[in-house]
Order: sequence, then structure tokens, then C-alpha cells
Amino acid sequence: MKTRRMFPLLLIAAVPLLQACGDGGGGAWEGTVTDSAGISVVHNTDTPIWGSGDEWTATEDLRIGTVAGEPEYQFGLLAYVEVSDDGTMYAIDVQSAELRSYGPDGVFRQAIAGPGGGPGELGQGAVFVFDNRAGDLVVPDLANQRVNRYSLTGEPTGSFPLTIQGGIPTTWAIDGSGRLIAQLKGLNVEGIASLEEGDPIVAYDTTGVVIDTVAMLPKGQMLEGITEEQFSMVMFAPEPLWDISESGFVYYAMNDQFRILVNNPDGSLGKVITREVARKPVEQSDRNAILSAIREQYGQFGVPAPQIEQIIQGIGFADNYPAFGLIFLGPEGTIWVQRIRSAKDMAEGQEEGFEFDAQDIGSPEWEVLDAEGRYLGVVTLPDRFQ
Repeated sequence: MKTRRMFPLLLIAAVPLLQACGDGGGGAWEGTVTDSAGISVVHNTDTPIWGSGDEWTATEDLRIGTVAGEPEYQFGLLAYVEVSDDGTMYAIDVQSAELRSYGPDGVFRQAIAGPGGGPGELGQGAVFVFDNRAGDLVVPDLANQRVNRYSLTGEPTGSFPLTIQGGIPTTWAIDGSGRLIAQLKGLNVEGIASLEEGDPIVAYDTTGVVIDTVAMLPKGQMLEGITEEQFSMVMFAPEPLWDISESGFVYYAMNDQFRILVNNPDGSLGKVITREVARKPVEQSDRNAILSAIREQYGQFGVPAPQIEQIIQGIGFADNYPAFGLIFLGPEGTIWVQRIRSAKDMAEGQEEGFEFDAQDIGSPEWEVLDAEGRYLGVVTLPDRFQ
């Protein structure tokens, strides 16, 4: 079995450039819009608006990285890339716990932060980096339980504490006003709220105080059984996914159905976008292959066999794969929804088995909707695009 994606020695960052083909005329939309108590409900069919030659395509515009050469161009596990208004790119490497900057031409500028627990240093929990458009880079660091700040030229400018008692911050974003936003997850362990009512998306002020609940997501079910005494995970169980626009609109959905809710900046529900999607069943052969991949991956990290089997005993499976992988907001107000790969899809073309990451079962194919929620068509992005 080969494991080339889950724990890669190198990832190369590519910035895709979207291009429109054809004359952009497109076809007629075959869906409908209805009103439900003042909320617009957009129903899409399987027929896209884009006709042949109208589709957007992704073209590589810049590549940074090398398999062998200068260490500043090698990545262990590239987690996030932020691009500032002047084109400077800031990249977080989780494996080395390092934040680096590159110019618009891809030339390395400096290593801004490295691993450690001292001022300005990063722990393994540092995954996101944001330009708050107010002169600061903001880096949430869960391992050190703080949020680090740096100037755009790389000098540490302080930090504020990150408390986890009210929930574990998992997915981060920043809105158009520069507010740091995070989704909180509850756990059934001492000292951390269980958050039975759902997963809140909250906004922080510059001292780390939660000042607003932007939206309340349905509670994720994948890790619902984790307690201090036992580990229980239901693979492919429904989980909420979301993104926030520059103007404060929140787009979110449970990934067991194609039903995207759009909250207005004041928190009220303004729109629902739907499309029928046939979910792939999780077959027994899929389960066996996934568990085998997990065993091998843990074994490569030196986890004792009895402990691996204890973990495996706590893993269950939903009947079906999710309806989609991720949601993100793209250019011109578009909404991008990632298709799903089954275990068979992931193994296709591999000489021996496949690698498995429960957080990375998305396909390179993304369904694109316009700002009104109408289905435009499909764009194929580079594999593992984030």
C-alpha cells in the first residue's frame, strides 16, 4: 500500500487562475425560485447553465516548491496560504510549524515564525494565517492556546489568549471588517463545553473575547461519541460546513444533503439553495479498505498494534458518503461545492491500495453556483486544492 497524500514529504503550492471559455452566453436555467415566509428557496436541476465552451477552467499561474533544493522551497504539510493585497503570499507548514512569506513572483522572502512555545513561535496547532487588512497577520495557534499577531513585514506584534473551555475552535475565517471568526466544537470531556445546541460560529475581538455569535450550525455527529473514557467516531456522519463572505453573509450546510442556507449579516435566514444529489453507499469493501489504510498509517507512526485495534474498534460508518466535501465562496459571488470520492475512487489508478484521510475525501471536481444560487456547472481544480 502506498501513502503519498496523508503524510506527504512535500506539497507544492499552485495558484490557479480561472478563465472563461467560449462567448459566455450559456443556456437557460431550468430551476425554480419560491418564497417561504420571506425566504427565497432556490431549487436546482441537474442541468447546468454553462453550455459547451462556456465553462470556467483552472490554469496554473504560479508554482512554488521543489522536491530537492533550497529548504525554503520545500513543504512538509502545507496547510494554508494567504495572499495580501500587494500579492505577498504567506504559507503555513504544519509539519515544520513554520510561517513563511513569498513575493508575488514566488521568490522566498523570509521565515516569519518557527516552532516553539515562546513569543512569536508556533505550535503544531497553527493551521491558518490571515491578513486582517489592518496591518496584521493573524495566526490562531491551538497548541499554544493563543492567537499570534505579526506585522506584514514579519515582526511579532503580540498575541492574545485562546480559551477552549467554551468549545474547541476548529475552522477559522476572517470577515470583511477584519474580525477573526471560528467554528466551535463541543466535546464530552471535563473542562470543555459539550455544546449540545449546535456548533456556534463566533467572532473574537482583539483581546480574544467572544463578542458575537455569527451563526449557529447544527451539531456535527462524526465525533459525537468521544469522551474521557472512550473513543467513538462515525465515519461520514453528517457534519456542518460553512464559509463567510466579505460582507458578512454566512453560507452553511450539513454535508448529508445539498441544502445550503444563507444567513444575512444580521443573522436572519435569507436564502436556501438546494439540488438533488444521489449519495454513494459505503459498501463493506469500502469499510475494509479504509480500516486497513488507517491501520497502516498509524503503524507508520509507531503506534502499538493493541492501541491501533482499540482505535479501530471505536470507528463506525454511516450508511452513505456525504453529499459533498467542502463549501467555499469564489470570484464574482460564486458558491463552490466539492464533489465526493468514494474509497474505490481514491484507490483507482493506485498500484497498491490507497491512502485515506477522513478530512480529505473531496474530489477535484467542484460544482459552481452563481451569486443567486443557480447551478452553473463544474470546474476541475488541482487535486487537494484548498
